Amino acid sequence: MVMVMVGASHHDVTLDEVSRLALATDGLALRLTSTSPDVKGAIVLSTCNRFEIYLDLERFHDAVDLTTESVAQAAGLDVNFVVDAMRVVIGTAVGQHLFSVASGLESMVVGEDEIAGQVRQALATAQSDGTTSASLERLMQRALATSKSVTSSTGLGAAGRSIVSVGLDIAEQRHGSVAGRRALVLGTGSYARVVTAALQKRGCTDIHVFSSSGRAVQFAQNREVMPVESEYLVAEVAQADIIAACSGTPEYLLDRATLEAARADRADDVLPIIDLALSPDVAPDVTQFPGADVINLSIIGEYAPREHSSAILEAQDIVLQAVSEFELTETGRTADHAVVAMRTHVMAIINEEMERIRTRVDAETAEEVARALHRVSNTILHTPSVRAQELARTGNFADYSKAIHTLFGIDLDARG
Repeated sequence: MVMVMVGASHHDVTLDEVSRLALATDGLALRLTSTSPDVKGAIVLSTCNRFEIYLDLERFHDAVDLTTESVAQAAGLDVNFVVDAMRVVIGTAVGQHLFSVASGLESMVVGEDEIAGQVRQALATAQSDGTTSASLERLMQRALATSKSVTSSTGLGAAGRSIVSVGLDIAEQRHGSVAGRRALVLGTGSYARVVTAALQKRGCTDIHVFSSSGRAVQFAQNREVMPVESEYLVAEVAQADIIAACSGTPEYLLDRATLEAARADRADDVLPIIDLALSPDVAPDVTQFPGADVINLSIIGEYAPREHSSAILEAQDIVLQAVSEFELTETGRTADHAVVAMRTHVMAIINEEMERIRTRVDAETAEEVARALHRVSNTILHTPSVRAQELARTGNFADYSKAIHTLFGIDLDARG
């Protein structure tokens, strides 16, 4: 098995290109695992600034080609564009990359606190869809544990900074506090939940929520916000003091014509619009409207505060240590199948002997003999089992396998 990551982020391509790739998200992992026997597991991580597929592969090249072709087909993109846009990470580097991502070290806002939740959700989706594998689950769980360690042990993101909070910081710096003002949130997904909570924390309690998919009423329950029906959207835009757009719908929810009509009576007011969606909710022509100040992901990235270098270095040390420990554990698992085979061989001998004993003695005596034989076998096999894992980690398992074959007459297959 080989662990592979195929993906792109704001480090590699533009956010618009990430957005175009992310159109392939829905059902991608299931298509990959059901199409090729080489794909033992697949988990898709799609956020506002990255689109990545984590793969557990039997064979490398064919499966990677299948992945890029599947992305191109699902997103309606030229396969050459996808191949150029998405980089491939293999082996140990996959763990280091994911652990860094989950810890916020690869984010536009270093130390942002939303990415760990997105990794957790990606794993949960894969588990629900049945596309994960044991190896991928261990990788993801260790990434989440590493993120938690970074959060608790360093000053990285200590102020609770995130893409949402940075966007709100910019809006307040330019247009004043959101406390006591009226907000319109476009969308009801994970970012909408974060935006709503962040606004309320800053004293903005008059919050209205619109969903093009009709989920605003359900979202508003227990959140102390007001749902907005489609026919009242323009009226809500007219009354809003700030808009947070995070629906990610394929069509633009706001364009210049809509804003000009809605804001005719507030021509002297500048409306801050924080556009957090990977697929922008705000049409490009809105940036040319003098009555709007669009704060999109690119601007947020530029204004994102730089964490103290010592905190970053400390977080990187935690990540590297976690990667080293994870790889050591995973390498040791190479011997698992061999240990099972060896124990199965010995247990078969014990069971065969017990069948003969049970015909000669009473049941109580037979059970006592069985327990004694199991204790002896466990003691005898303990050292060879531990030694197998040690040698697998150091790359010397082949010699161990030959020795066991010579001593016991059994063939050990460490590949599982």
